[in-house]
Amino acid sequence: MITSAYPDYEDDPHGIFVHRLMREIVKKGHEVHVLAPYTGGETEFILEGVHVEKFHYFYPRRFERLSGRAGMIDNVKEGILVKIQVFTFLFFNVFYSLRKLRNMNVIHVQWPIPNGLGAWFLKKVYRIPYVNTIHGEEVHLSKSYHMLFALRWLVNNSSKNLTNSTATKNFCLEAGLNGENVDVIPFGVDTDFFRPLEVYKDENTFQILSIGYLIERKGFEYLIRAMPHVLEEHDSARLMIVGSGPLESELKELIYELDLGDYVKIIKNVSDKKLLTIYNSADLFVLPSIVDSQGNTEGLGVVLLEAMACGLPVIGSDVGGIPDIIQDMETGMLVPEKNIVRLSRAISYCIENEILRNKIAIRGLKVVKNEFSWENIAEMYLPFYPV
Repeated sequence: MITSAYPDYEDDPHGIFVHRLMREIVKKGHEVHVLAPYTGGETEFILEGVHVEKFHYFYPRRFERLSGRAGMIDNVKEGILVKIQVFTFLFFNVFYSLRKLRNMNVIHVQWPIPNGLGAWFLKKVYRIPYVNTIHGEEVHLSKSYHMLFALRWLVNNSSKNLTNSTATKNFCLEAGLNGENVDVIPFGVDTDFFRPLEVYKDENTFQILSIGYLIERKGFEYLIRAMPHVLEEHDSARLMIVGSGPLESELKELIYELDLGDYVKIIKNVSDKKLLTIYNSADLFVLPSIVDSQGNTEGLGVVLLEAMACGLPVIGSDVGGIPDIIQDMETGMLVPEKNIVRLSRAISYCIENEILRNKIAIRGLKVVKNEFSWENIAEMYLPFYPV
C-alpha cells in the first residue's frame, strides 16, 4: 500500500479508514506493507499486524509540512516552501517505493495523485501490477493544477481503479478517465466495535452530534448557524462537534458571536473507546458537508457509517458520496448543502418525531451491517490482490 495518510497509532484518525481496510486484509491471510510520508511518530512499526514505514521527504526534516494532518490540498496553501515539497515528495515517493516495495506481489495506491508515481515505476522496473483507489480530492486537484493528463496516465497504466462512491466515479468520468476500468467499492465500518450500547442519556436534553476534521468542506459553519433556528422551537437541543483542524478558532468565534456558548461545544479528537460512548450518548447525528471553494466535497462520509452502526438516526447533505449511504427518509434524511433553513427544519422534524427517528435508525443499522462492514468490504477487494 502506498498512501499519503496513515495513522501512527491505533486511535489516530489520520487515514484511519485506510488502516482499517488493511487490518482486515491481514485477517484474510495476506501480508501487508504500507509506505506513507512521515507525520511525526515512529518511522517503522507494526500496527495491528500491518507493517508500516514512514519516509521523510524534505530536509531539514523539521520543515516538513506537506503531509500534515490537514491533508496535502490544504497544506500546500501554506507557502512556497510547502509547494517545493510537492516535488521532493514525488522524488522520495519513487525512491522509497523502488527500495522498499520491490518484493511485493501487488501495489495498492491510495490517492494516485500524488502517490501513484512510485507504483508506476514498480510496474515498469519490477513488473508489479498496481491498483488505484481514487478518493475524489485528486480529481479536483488535478483539474485545479491542470494535471488531468497525469491522472489519466496513472489510471490507464493500472490494473484496476476503484472509487469510494458513485459520486467519485462520476467525477472520474467527467474528467475523461476510462469508465470501463473504474468500479465502486465504498469504505466500511467496524461493526463489531461501533455498535449500539446502553449508556446514560440526559432526558432533559436532545443531543445532536457531528464529527470531522474542522475544514471548509465539512460544513460545520452551516450546522452552527442552524442551531439558533432549532433552539427557537426546541430549547433542549444541544450540539457537540468532535474534531480539530485549521478552522477551530473561527468556528469557536462563530459560536461566541451567535451567543451559543451554552448550547454548542467543540471538543478535540478522542480515542475510539470514548468516541463509541459519545455516539451512543447522542440522539441524532448530522454531517453538513458542502462542496468547498476548490470544488472538493465528501467522498463518502465514514462517520455517518459509524453513527448508523451505533443505532443513531442521521442527517447528511445531499453532496458527494453521502447519497450512497443515506436513502432519504428511509435510512436517514438528506438536505441541500449550505441551506441553513432546510437543515434546521430537518433537525427539528427529527426532534419532534420519535417514531421517524427510530425507523430510520433501525433501517440504517441493518444497511450498515449488511453492506458496509469492513469484513464484507475487504472481501470485495480480494479479487484485485493476486497471489
